[in-house]
Amino acid sequence: MSKGKIIVASMMLFCVLCFTAVAFYFLGNNTQPSNQQQTAAILQVAGLITPGKRDAVAMQTLFERRVIARQVNLDSGTLLSASSRQDAQKSCVNLAADQDPAQVRQRCNIADVYLVKNNDHQIQQVIIPVSGKGAKSMMHAFIALETDGRTVKNLLFYEQNETPMLGAKIEDPDWLRQWPGKKVLNDNAEPALKVVQQRSGAADEYTVDGITGATMTSSGVEKSINFWLGSRGYGHFLQRLAKDKQILSN
Repeated sequence: MSKGKIIVASMMLFCVLCFTAVAFYFLGNNTQPSNQQQTAAILQVAGLITPGKRDAVAMQTLFERRVIARQVNLDSGTLLSASSRQDAQKSCVNLAADQDPAQVRQRCNIADVYLVKNNDHQIQQVIIPVSGKGAKSMMHAFIALETDGRTVKNLLFYEQNETPMLGAKIEDPDWLRQWPGKKVLNDNAEPALKVVQQRSGAADEYTVDGITGATMTSSGVEKSINFWLGSRGYGHFLQRLAKDKQILSN
């Protein structure tokens, strides 16, 4: 009897450990980045700092000097002013599967955007947060655009848990080097980015090479960027920006 109890207890303990490991895996893959992570990533994608160890106070000082944090009403595409920001009613809805190619599950009508100034206080970049499901994890990135709202200046994935040596190469500088100069919207301000595994023909301004052996991650990158730069994301704002760059100064 005692031997049987030991076996049952051991099996129960094994099941608990397995459940804990699975829960940790899925929860760990969907954790939200910290504010400090985001600050560092914004400064890095803007080209204001390089990767490596950073002083938190110095980063915050640089952020406050060169970056303007704003909010956008995604439904109307308007930038919120300080006064309208207080009155804005934020609402979030769960997305149906056919409306959610990036698998973000929920979409809110008020979202953050970051405007980067040069030393002459002129806005030179628009930085948009992007997130979406890869092969194994939620991938969090910032994409820096020219003030035309469609030309990529830089892309940085700063939080992900994709397969090492495969999907995790979305953080590889060699892979990211192909992004600057690419167009993410076509002439009609519609998402047009393609991440291809096997290119047929010459490269064009809308196409980047996927990561070899990481088809699901590459597809996740394409779906995430096209979702957030489309009509359910920042699309209306980018359409306004294409017509009038002065909205960034309002």
